[in-house]
Amino acid sequence: MKVTLINYTFGAAELLLFTKSTRLTLSPALMETIEKLTDEEKLDQLRYMARTIPSSWEFVDYTFLVEGVSRAYTHQQVRTRSASYAQQTMRVLPMGAYEYIYTDANLASPEAMKVLKQVNEQIRAAYNKLIGLGQAVEDARGILPTNISTNIVCKFNLRAFCDVAASRSGGRTQSEYRKVVNGMIDEVLKVHPWAEEFIFQHGRNYFDDLEEFAEHLRGRGPFGSEDRAHLLKIVDQMRKERQ
Repeated sequence: MKVTLINYTFGAAELLLFTKSTRLTLSPALMETIEKLTDEEKLDQLRYMARTIPSSWEFVDYTFLVEGVSRAYTHQQVRTRSASYAQQTMRVLPMGAYEYIYTDANLASPEAMKVLKQVNEQIRAAYNKLIGLGQAVEDARGILPTNISTNIVCKFNLRAFCDVAASRSGGRTQSEYRKVVNGMIDEVLKVHPWAEEFIFQHGRNYFDDLEEFAEHLRGRGPFGSEDRAHLLKIVDQMRKERQ
């Protein structure tokens, strides 16, 4: 799975401050005044906005490319109707050599992996046989698995994104969906660190990250260097949150 922020609103902080000033005269001169504010002055006003004026958040957009995820996840994602989507097609694109997205629970069980690999080999063979029999791609796709790998573009305004982050970054959300949303959050905070005030008004819950990491380790072998690096990253993030 890979999440990439491919586009976002230019001058988002200044635009937010401009749109909240609805009681004032909205003019280019007001934007010039906002641009002259210090970073700390802007941050103070953004903190206020993060707790009082959600309608203005809708002027800021984020567009993500999400690659190598299952259609099981995207079926859930597209239920958020306050967003826009463009997804890789299976109606005209041949999928005879598709990739399958294994869950953490799948990967932790050699017996389950054996079953899944056998079944997917049968599905690929049957799909290709249907194509060979003259069936159209759109007719053969019905036998493909829900966890087939796909790519999707998602666009949210800041208000919709904060709603998704609040409801889908916690421990009760499907693991893959949670990983995607947390990946989106990380991408947003790289370009707009101030957005943390909007996304995590009560601070980010890193205990969910630790819980997910513990599930990841279940059934695995010795604690490896990559596992250690990931755990230290979570601890470092928690330490920064307390500063």
